[in-house]
Amino acid sequence: MMEITLQLSDKLYEQARQWAAITQQELDDALTDALSLVLTPVYISPELEKPVASLSDKEILAQSQMQMAASQGQRFSKLLRQQRENKLSEDEHRELLALGQLYQRLWLRQSEALAEAVRRGIHPPLHS
Repeated sequence: MMEITLQLSDKLYEQARQWAAITQQELDDALTDALSLVLTPVYISPELEKPVASLSDKEILAQSQMQMAASQGQRFSKLLRQQRENKLSEDEHRELLALGQLYQRLWLRQSEALAEAVRRGIHPPLHS
């Protein structure tokens, strides 16, 4: 394991501290997990690799409603509960990180698709 020193803005430090409290972890463990989540490669299906702007209206609308598979969502929820109870094995911890990254990518893709749908006028704006 490599030890490093980071300089964080006050705002980022506070967010990290809050995340550590929510996940009931020491700050260094929470930051390590956050970096692992961001840096862990996860398989991305080919349809997620196309730029959103290049998709058809039908594809845009479908992706704006895209969600994690029910079985993955249930597993993700279960692993999050186990993490709060400090009952995760090392393999489950890695699985949780991968599912978290997948969730994050799906949410980002859904958001991009929704923004594109609004831009194209095929979905009403979210605010009036």
